[in-house]
Amino acid sequence: MGDAEKHLDDWTPSTEADRKIVYIQLDRMLESQLFRNSKRYPHFLRYLVEQALSGNEALLKERLLGVTVFHRQPDYDTNQDTVVRLTASEVRKRIAQYYHQPEHAGQLQIDLRPGSYVPIFRRPETQTTASPATADGADIEIGNILENPGEIGGMSEPEILENTSGRVAEGVAGFHGTASAGTRRMLRGLATVMALLITAAVILWWSLSARTAQAADRQLWAPILREPGQVQLVLADLSAALSQSQGLNNKQAGGPVEILRMGELVNYRDSLAQTAIVSFLSQHNKPYALELSTNATYPDLQRSASVLVGGLDNVWTMRVTESLRYHFVRRANNYVFAIEDRQHPELGGWNVDMAQPPDRVTEDFAIVARIFDQTTGRPVLVVAGLGANGTNAAAQFLLDPARTAELTAHAPSDWRRLNMEAVIRTQILDNHAGPPHLVTSCFW
Repeated sequence: MGDAEKHLDDWTPSTEADRKIVYIQLDRMLESQLFRNSKRYPHFLRYLVEQALSGNEALLKERLLGVTVFHRQPDYDTNQDTVVRLTASEVRKRIAQYYHQPEHAGQLQIDLRPGSYVPIFRRPETQTTASPATADGADIEIGNILENPGEIGGMSEPEILENTSGRVAEGVAGFHGTASAGTRRMLRGLATVMALLITAAVILWWSLSARTAQAADRQLWAPILREPGQVQLVLADLSAALSQSQGLNNKQAGGPVEILRMGELVNYRDSLAQTAIVSFLSQHNKPYALELSTNATYPDLQRSASVLVGGLDNVWTMRVTESLRYHFVRRANNYVFAIEDRQHPELGGWNVDMAQPPDRVTEDFAIVARIFDQTTGRPVLVVAGLGANGTNAAAQFLLDPARTAELTAHAPSDWRRLNMEAVIRTQILDNHAGPPHLVTSCFW
């Protein structure tokens, strides 16, 4: 959104806390009757908000939205097929109806201006002066702080205390009327005490919220981090896949394909996933060792915890997931691969045609699983996409406390000791993965 299109009251979420507040409000809106009975409108609005918060406003154009959200062909006629405009118009109408309802007054606003697909955000309007007829000035901005704890992000606790108590005291001081100076001093003292109590509650709530998300992240990784010794990080070796692929001329020694087959190849996006995981392990002072899937052995995996990165090209991922509920399959003799639900194979699973050019693939799927080896009890973490974009999205999911909290929110109470498996979906544009989304999960 250009500066000329911005209004003075627009707000740009600039911190992770700000973005979390926006997602909370978005979920609140999509759970309302105006959105929850539809599939298209919540999906469209969520995509717009996620891309805006990720800084991908350039992707929020009509044609690109038609391709990524509604799966139109890249050269489709936007004048003949107006699905994006019609959907946006209906979303705008429902947003207006949502905020017109009295119970939603004072909430953070998410909106779409006519002619634009870039969401705008507005924080609730705050009262700046106290009413001369009442002593309720003590409520100034307290409700807003509780509604939007992200606004206190970046301030130290002393600053929060000073900011809140000062505003409450100012509000009470606005009660002039016939009150005496002694009464005003007493009210100021009461307001300060009230501000301290409210601020302490806000800080406690904020701390617990942050710790809840971080706890979900740590608990999911806890078996890996607690296991003695170094983590075995096993990355898919593409040279093995080349050697086994059909149609290669094995007799053409010295040719480009033969040279590639002789090397040790990894996918760039698998490497991105690996780098993110390595960074996470380093932050937790957990030693690790890197190994290609073709070089790793079962005794290696038995000795310590392991993380398997990559799906179809990682032989260990395929072995570990073969018996799981969600597992990788190939459709007939073509290049369509899928993640299939063993309990409901009739549904067809989640498919990707690997024969398509990378710029024509619009989505990818991945498996994330944490299981305990039946023989050794060692934890194994699977981070595996149908394609490399899916693997990268799976790593993003596992390393994002907000995403892992979404997974564990629907888990059984004893999930920390259980095996876990989930299917992740990501949209792709120009061979780049978007934010990961949880599709389904199971615990046992």
